[in-house]
Amino acid sequence: MTNSFQSGEGRWRGSAEVYDSQGRYAGQGRDARVVRRDLGSGLVEVDVSFEGPFSLSGSYRISDQGDHRRYEGPLNYGYGEALGEGLIDANNYWPDLGLSQRFWLMVMPGGETQLSLALLSRGEQTAYTVVGEYHRSPGDEDAQGQPRETPDAPAEDAEDAASPDASDAPFALSGTWAGTLNLLDDHLAPVGQSGYSERTAQDEHGRLSVSLRNSGFAPDAESVLSFDEGGLWCAGGNLTGSASTWGGRALAGQFLFVKEGLRLWRREVATRSGGLKGVLHTWYRGGRRVGAAYGALEFTPASEHRP
Repeated sequence: MTNSFQSGEGRWRGSAEVYDSQGRYAGQGRDARVVRRDLGSGLVEVDVSFEGPFSLSGSYRISDQGDHRRYEGPLNYGYGEALGEGLIDANNYWPDLGLSQRFWLMVMPGGETQLSLALLSRGEQTAYTVVGEYHRSPGDEDAQGQPRETPDAPAEDAEDAASPDASDAPFALSGTWAGTLNLLDDHLAPVGQSGYSERTAQDEHGRLSVSLRNSGFAPDAESVLSFDEGGLWCAGGNLTGSASTWGGRALAGQFLFVKEGLRLWRREVATRSGGLKGVLHTWYRGGRRVGAAYGALEFTPASEHRP
């Protein structure tokens, strides 16, 4: 494969909601990054400045191997898979923080916005969750179109994060998420696309139900959803499992399609406007990955559905 992640190069600025080990909102983080390719060595160089409930600044290098990349330090070490030209799924290690990270980042359609979800832990204990939205920022570039400068400190007037009090939006709202998912096999080779949808609605008893259609890996499924302030869970039909949610914008969790014995690891982040989300669905049987699906979904509230 040649899924080089070149659409991530450039200058990016934005803000993120940071949550503590209990899933409580800890504050806003402001992030500025410059990502450029060293044409001599072929390495990608990243300069980063993050300020918030924790702070981090410095640089690291990435060896880009097309379908994967190696993070070579000194700020960040790890290994990432390029699932598509605009999507990275990585496991990273930040020595200065003493934290491990499960991380994915997607460049959204149009190429000017990134959404990301970072699950940071020390050992198996969660330390922080960072829900990010970043936008491409113009700046000084060299003759090859690469950014020259290291990032400035994040600006005080950077766009504020969405209110973390909106815990019932958008994942608990009645309506339909729909869009095209790109399907990958167990070696992450493209195998096609699927017109996916997930519809959440109240039934005649006032219960919230969810219907999944055209996942690409499992039959259509329906289940009943329950929520609390930290997440959601479902049981009934052919689908069971649970997920954590953060501020209503991000979701990560594990679900089982009972009859097929397929486990689904869902990771999703919605834009602050709530009308678009990036999704990464990784499918397993036991501990063996059998495939993945990713894409951008648009939300239509139930009130806008035609009869």
